[in-house]
Amino acid sequence: MSTERVYAVHATRPDDVGAIEVIFSDERSARSYARSRSDDFRVLSASVTSYVLGQLGTRHPVAWFKNGDEQHPRDARPGTFYPTDRAAADVERSG
Repeated sequence: MSTERVYAVHATRPDDVGAIEVIFSDERSARSYARSRSDDFRVLSASVTSYVLGQLGTRHPVAWFKNGDEQHPRDARPGTFYPTDRAAADVERSG
């Protein structure tokens, strides 16, 4: 069984949750890319998540960035996490 850990980065935009954009073999590169990506036009935030290849249940949040700055893990994130959450998020925003 593989023990290779990889680091995926995805960006959240106002109208899209965002899929994984790139996978790195080291955490430092993933963090650097996410930090930079979070400062791009129309990107609300960028997140780094680690996985062990081929093993279910190994997903672990590593860090997230907004406007080029790392955020506290428990801070509220902009946008929605999953497309199915959009209706709930719209109700929260309007309420």
